Amino acid sequence: MMYEYLFYDFDGTICDTSPGIYATLDDTFAHYGMSVDKSLYPRYIGPPLSDTFYSYFGDRDKAYEAVAYFRNAYVAGNIKLTRLYDGIKESFARLSANGFKVCVATCKKEEEAVALLEGFGLSDYVHFVSGLKYKVRETKSEVLSHALETLRADKDRCVMIGDTDFDAEGALQCGLDCVICKWGFGDYDAINRPNVVFFADTPEDAERFVRERAHLS
Repeated sequence: MMYEYLFYDFDGTICDTSPGIYATLDDTFAHYGMSVDKSLYPRYIGPPLSDTFYSYFGDRDKAYEAVAYFRNAYVAGNIKLTRLYDGIKESFARLSANGFKVCVATCKKEEEAVALLEGFGLSDYVHFVSGLKYKVRETKSEVLSHALETLRADKDRCVMIGDTDFDAEGALQCGLDCVICKWGFGDYDAINRPNVVFFADTPEDAERFVRERAHLS
């Protein structure tokens, strides 16, 4: 199957956002007087933060309040701790030059993703960004569905590229193949979705896989 649209996740796939996210989780939980096991933090990168905070508060309004506190603190400073993964920029440049439509489908707020893509010099290679908008689209399947509908993309020519089971599940719900990236935050040994077609060790591995599907060396 030849892919045309490549939907990359952001956190744990394009960038290592963990330093800024972990620091902001510390700040947010401290603000609410909570002590949380930090070993759980990696599983909070990927799913919507509103679900994470709801699991602690049991109240959706309180969860959104915590999300707002988190986002304000994150954008005010900790977002600057984000690091671009080695090889991503070069891979995006090659894929774009070879006619692939490199897209981003993320449960990070859309404006944050766009700003970071611009900051890391990736915007010229990215065809479309579909990100989280609270109370509009929050899950991975909702973010992907928005992209598919907007682009009028043939699902058979699309693939999700992400690092967690959350990515694979969202892709499955939308009828898409998924490539799992092993350089992110996911528990790769536990991912066993029928739509997972490849496990990539590096960005170059993921690129090689989609190029081979297109019969490009």
